[in-house]
Amino acid sequence: MRLALAIGTFLILVIHGVVFYNQFFHRWERNQTAYFDQARTMAKTDAERSALADRKPAIEQIVVSNFGETRVDRCTTCHIASDDPRFATYAHPLKTHPYSLELGDTQKNGKWERRHKFAEFGCTVCHDGQGRGLEPKYSHGEDEYWPEPLLGYTTQENWRKDFAPKLKGKEYLEANCAQCHTESSFKGTPTVARGRQLFFDSNCYGCHRIQGLSEGTIGPDLTEVGRKWKIDYLWARIADPKSVLATSIMPKFNLNDADIKALVVFLKSRKGRNFAETEIDRFKVKLTGGEPVNAGPKPVDIKPAEMVKQGEKLVADRACAACHKVGDKDGGIAPDLSFEGLLKGEDWLLEHFKNPRATMPDSIMPAFRFTETEFKAMTAYLGGLKTAPALTTPEATYKALCLRCHGEKGDGEGPIAQHLDPYPRDLTKSGFMNSKSTERLISSIRNGVPGTSMSAWGKVVDEARAKALLDYIQATFTKEPRRELKAREIPEKNPVPMSAESMTRGEATFVNRCAGCHGRKGDGKGGNALDILPRPRNLRNGAFVDSVNDRRLFESILYGVQGTAMPPWVDYGLSTNEVGDLVNFIRGINQKPKGGQHAGAN
Repeated sequence: MRLALAIGTFLILVIHGVVFYNQFFHRWERNQTAYFDQARTMAKTDAERSALADRKPAIEQIVVSNFGETRVDRCTTCHIASDDPRFATYAHPLKTHPYSLELGDTQKNGKWERRHKFAEFGCTVCHDGQGRGLEPKYSHGEDEYWPEPLLGYTTQENWRKDFAPKLKGKEYLEANCAQCHTESSFKGTPTVARGRQLFFDSNCYGCHRIQGLSEGTIGPDLTEVGRKWKIDYLWARIADPKSVLATSIMPKFNLNDADIKALVVFLKSRKGRNFAETEIDRFKVKLTGGEPVNAGPKPVDIKPAEMVKQGEKLVADRACAACHKVGDKDGGIAPDLSFEGLLKGEDWLLEHFKNPRATMPDSIMPAFRFTETEFKAMTAYLGGLKTAPALTTPEATYKALCLRCHGEKGDGEGPIAQHLDPYPRDLTKSGFMNSKSTERLISSIRNGVPGTSMSAWGKVVDEARAKALLDYIQATFTKEPRRELKAREIPEKNPVPMSAESMTRGEATFVNRCAGCHGRKGDGKGGNALDILPRPRNLRNGAFVDSVNDRRLFESILYGVQGTAMPPWVDYGLSTNEVGDLVNFIRGINQKPKGGQHAGAN
C-alpha cells in the first residue's frame, strides 16, 4: 500500500513538473535560446556581441495591413533565424528562409537582398497558417477546423490518407504568389501557369466560369474556389469527383498526379482578389463591367478554302478529345467522333455545337462560345469523317460500335455510361429484350433513338449486319431465346382529342401516379429517381417524345417497360381514356414555342 502511494505521488510530481515546465519554458523560448547561443559563437565583432547580449526570449510579432484584412504574424517567434543567412544549413525552425531569384530577390557583393521583406509582407500572406499561434499544431493549421493550413507543408488529420502525401511540396505556395503576380509569364509561378493551360486543354473552361478567364455555366463558378476550399477537397474533386459528391456529373479525367497538382495549385490561386490591384482599380473594373483579362481562347480567322483543315486543328486545339474519342486520342468520357460523318448530318452537328441541349436535352456537353465560322469549320471536319471501322464479325461490330456505352458485359456499364442521360440500355435484361419485336430492336440499331446518345448506325451496318449483331447480343448477353410476343389491345392513335381540358386531366393523373419517379415537371428527376436505374424517362425530351407514336406511349404506360421500374398501370386500374389524357399532357409540355429567345421581333 505504501509502495503504491509512493509511486502515485511520484507520478503526480512528474506530471506537475512537466506542466510547470511547459507553462514557463515554452518551445519557442527554447528555440530562441538555442539561436542566441549559436549566434553568439558566430559573432565576429563587438557590436554583434553587444547586440546579442541584450536579447532575451520574447514573442516576435509582425502586423501587416497591406493585403486586405490586417494580419498578425508571430511566425518569427520560432523561426527567429529566418532572415539570418548564417543559418542556411540548419534544420527548422532555426533555418534561414531561402532566397529566390524567380521571386525577385537579388544578390550583390555576395549578400542577398529580399524583394519580399518580412516586416512588410509577414509570413501568412504567402504560406497561410495561423499567424497568431505559438504552438506548431495551431500555427501550422493542423487543426482540421482551421481553413488555411500551411500550404504544401501541413496536412490535416481528416484528409484522405491516399491523397495527403501528394498535397505536400513548395509548388503549392505558388497559389498565393499568384495573388499579386497574376501575369502568366511570371517565373515564380510555373505550376500555376501549367494549371491554367490545363484548364483550357482539358476543356474545364467549357463547364466552369472563372471571372476574366471563362464563361462556362454547367459546373460551379470557380472564381473564388481557392478561398472557399482547401487543397485536399480540390484534389479529390479532380481525381475522383464522385467520391466527393455521388451525384456529380463531372467526368473523371484520369489525369496523372503532376497534372492534378498543377490544376489544384491553379484553382487554389483563384480567390476572387488580386493584391497587386488597388481598391480603386477593382472599383473601375466593376464600374465599367470589364474584366481584368480576356476570357477564353482567341477567335480564329477561318478561310473558306482551308475550312476542313482549320476545323481539324480547332477540334484538336479546343480539346474535344479531352472528352471524346477522335482518331487515336480518347478522353474516355463522351461518344466516339472518329466516323461522325456517317452518323450525323452537318445541320445536326452545327446545331449541336451551338447548343447541345437543343438536339440532346440531357447532354452534359457545354455550349461553347466559339464564333459561327469556327463552328462551321469544326462541323465541316467532323462531317467529313466517313471511314467506318472494320466490322468483320458481329463481335467486332459490338466492340467497335456498342461497347463504349453498353459495356463489355452488355450490362449498360460502358466506359462512358455514367456521363450519358438516359443511361445506356442493359442488354442482359431479358425482360426488356424479349418484350420488344425484332423489327423494333433492329430499327433502334439502324435509326438510333432521337434525343439520346444511341446513334443511328444505318450507314455503318446494313439490315443483315444489324440482325447478326442483335443475334450476337441475344446469345452473348441476354442469354434467353426470343419468344413470341403476346397480342395486346393498344390503340394505334390516341382516342382522346387534344384539348386544354384533356391536358388538365392528364396533369392531375400525372401528379398522382407518375411524378414520384418522373418528377413534378416531367423531367425524370422525381424523388425516387436516384434509386432507379435506368433512370426514369425525361418526358420533356422533345426529340424523343416527338419520335415515338401514340401506340408506343400507350403500350409503355398500360403494360410497363420490362427490365425497368416502369410498372404496368393497367394493373392499377388506369383506363384507356386516362392514358389518353396522360399522352396529351406529355405531348403538350413538349410543344415547341413560336419563335424563341433569338427570334426576330415582328
